[in-house]
Amino acid sequence: FLKALLLLVALGNTAAYRSCKEEEREVHPVLCSMVDSLMKNPSEMGRGLEHHARQHGMILDIPQASISQSIARRNLRSSSDDQEKLPVVLAHGMGDSCFNSGMQKVVKHVSDLLNVYSVCIPIGSSQSEDTTNGYFLNMDASVDIFTASIANDPKLANGFHAIGFSQGNNIIRGYIARFNTPAVHTFISINGVNAGEGAVPHCTPSKTHVLSLDSVGIGFCDLLMEQASHAAYTDYAQAHSFQANYWRDPRPVEWPNYQKFSQLAIWNNEGRLGVNETLKENYAKTSRFVWILANDDHMVWPKEGEQWGAPDPQDPFKKILPREDTAWFQQDLFGLRTAEEAGKNFYETFEGDHLQFNWNDFDKWINTYIVGNN
Repeated sequence: FLKALLLLVALGNTAAYRSCKEEEREVHPVLCSMVDSLMKNPSEMGRGLEHHARQHGMILDIPQASISQSIARRNLRSSSDDQEKLPVVLAHGMGDSCFNSGMQKVVKHVSDLLNVYSVCIPIGSSQSEDTTNGYFLNMDASVDIFTASIANDPKLANGFHAIGFSQGNNIIRGYIARFNTPAVHTFISINGVNAGEGAVPHCTPSKTHVLSLDSVGIGFCDLLMEQASHAAYTDYAQAHSFQANYWRDPRPVEWPNYQKFSQLAIWNNEGRLGVNETLKENYAKTSRFVWILANDDHMVWPKEGEQWGAPDPQDPFKKILPREDTAWFQQDLFGLRTAEEAGKNFYETFEGDHLQFNWNDFDKWINTYIVGNN
């Protein structure tokens, strides 16, 4: 029954887009224009968003040499106990898709490296829908689709490891917080925006809100700048913008709006509803968390948020608190401190920008945190 219910919820979410009302269009001219364009021609919108993501290095691919090396390493290991090993689930980042050849090669690479079943779970039934949902379907709805896919895959019934890239980590983290049955054993978060985004990467707003699909890159920057203002904290933005869901304005004046509207605030137990102990209990089901930070990340601000640092509320744009000094750690709002004290948290860094890691490092993380503990 649960599987059927989740599947119905997921199918319903894929049709969740709606045109703006007049008063919403006044507040969200760019978002409303893009949703209109999406509803009119979803395939063209998907191609435009993928092109924008590819321009900024957000589309993963893996060199053939790395694939060959992983196969060679796999052949050196015994496969007699492969059936006992947990499978691996991957979640792609913004603008990418499980249907893209790059992500498919990453899935195969992980499968070859570990000799296990591996799968990338899309948040849409096609490449176009998987891509556009990463922008216009909210986080909770995306987690519902992810959860339905988990529930309907018998190979995942006994639990799995999870690897997230960029905002794909929000989906895995949301699954852990809200469900985590079957449980994620090891969660490897690569450049995750789990702690939220407080600035707009790679974007300067244009001087006009006029949008055409031929300039979807410019339109998307306008969209991000718009959501980065007070417009992010509205019912329509939270329902129709994945990025607005994890916008965490560091200014104290915006804290009440963050608490009132943000889906991220609910997951973090920072929201107006107070602490939900179930979120902490679900978080505790995971045995290992690996938080990987890019030292030169220009996409996530603050980059320290990839390892749960956060802006200091007293001086947000000049001082970043280490995770031990944040409220969510000190008050153990969702279980981060409990995990730390239990030895579940691990931290890695690499030199480079967002998702520009070396694939040898990727293999090292897999071998350290999954192979040795599978």
